[in-house]
Amino acid sequence: MTEDINSGIHSARNRILQEYAELSFQDALESINQDLMKEKNKGKRLALLSAKSWVLRNKLYSALHDPYIYSINEVENTDIFDEVDIEGESALDSLFDDDEASEVDEDSIDVKILKNTSINGNKVLKGSLVSVTEENAQKLISDGKAELKT
Repeated sequence: MTEDINSGIHSARNRILQEYAELSFQDALESINQDLMKEKNKGKRLALLSAKSWVLRNKLYSALHDPYIYSINEVENTDIFDEVDIEGESALDSLFDDDEASEVDEDSIDVKILKNTSINGNKVLKGSLVSVTEENAQKLISDGKAELKT
């Protein structure tokens, strides 16, 4: 029975986190705190507290290990946001200009991104295929954030 309760709380927590996927850690915390002040249902309050705990843990981890994370859906090693279908333009869409033909450098290497990362100040989402310099490709591969495109 305890597993059923934990599973229900985790499911509710994940739904809450999915609502705030595009928010920064601070904005997500503020929204969760506002919801906590309004909520009277004990089960929903528990899910909100679990979401708050998740955001605080990952905010601290990101501050120490990956300071380039700006929204909570960029946190690595989680499957909470895999099912989120965000309508409209995403952060990745703003990185590319569809109007102009992009010139690919002859010395570039195509890699598949395995973890959310930043390349030359631009955030790149896992699963993306990008062309990078040989130096950047070697660094990404050695850090376990990319693999050669096959």
